[in-house]
Amino acid sequence: MMRLKKPMFTAFICSIVCACSSKKAPLVTPTPPVVSSVLYSWDFEGNDPLKNLILEDDSPLKNAVTVVADPLNAANKVMKTILLKGLDRAEVSLSGSDLKTILYFYSDAAKGFRDKGNTMADATSLGNEVWASIKILKPQEQNTNGIKPCIFQFGPVSNPSFNPPVSSLGFCQLRMRNGTTPTGDDWNWRVFGANVYTPAALVVDNNFTKPNYGKWEKFVFHCKYSTATDGVIEVWKDGVKHINLSGINAVAFNRFRIKWGIYLGIGSAAGSDLTCYFDNLKIAGSNSSYDAISRD
Repeated sequence: MMRLKKPMFTAFICSIVCACSSKKAPLVTPTPPVVSSVLYSWDFEGNDPLKNLILEDDSPLKNAVTVVADPLNAANKVMKTILLKGLDRAEVSLSGSDLKTILYFYSDAAKGFRDKGNTMADATSLGNEVWASIKILKPQEQNTNGIKPCIFQFGPVSNPSFNPPVSSLGFCQLRMRNGTTPTGDDWNWRVFGANVYTPAALVVDNNFTKPNYGKWEKFVFHCKYSTATDGVIEVWKDGVKHINLSGINAVAFNRFRIKWGIYLGIGSAAGSDLTCYFDNLKIAGSNSSYDAISRD
């Protein structure tokens, strides 16, 4: 019997192994990580749970906005707002670290500036595109005196003397329809318009879904305010997109504030005490996305 010499035998075995392993394993493309782009966030925990928030509180004792135990989880802290009967607002908005400078984002303006030429620097500018997510708990139907109270809003500073003037164009509110109607409440998305600066065609008043009383509901907002066709307003609730608007939605360099709480408007009054809870608010800029901002 012929015997293979060791070098020849080794080469023979190697050729078999190499031939058997000639098929390459399929390439697996790694899923890119979701990059955090959150600029501001509040979970209402810690020693300063309302940090960088300006309170707009009409209550006599100035206690309409408080931090309390989550009604569904006592170990968790949340923000509670109570709008007392007869009053019109109990809400908060963003400020700079000095608690005096309000943070705005500007239509058409890049982050850090408030004009298209990028010449008017604004250290507190949020740019012209914002992502936000928040959890909201509405305990039950409440008497709003036939008014749709604002719960979360992107609202401009309305002043016709500005150059260029600003108006309520793009003034967006997440609201509750009056809870005393036969069909009960609805979540409502409202874009105001039909004034000297705003075409009536841009007005939106959309009752888009029913609330889940006594449960946390998660909202995600994406707003890009623009005087061009690239303007965007999108709203999701619990992962379902309900509002999807595009096109011109702002006056040039209009300034917008982000506010949340309960607000009826000047001259209006609640028919009873109104209560709402908020948690896990996050705000991000143009480099964010739905996936990034909606992570818990």
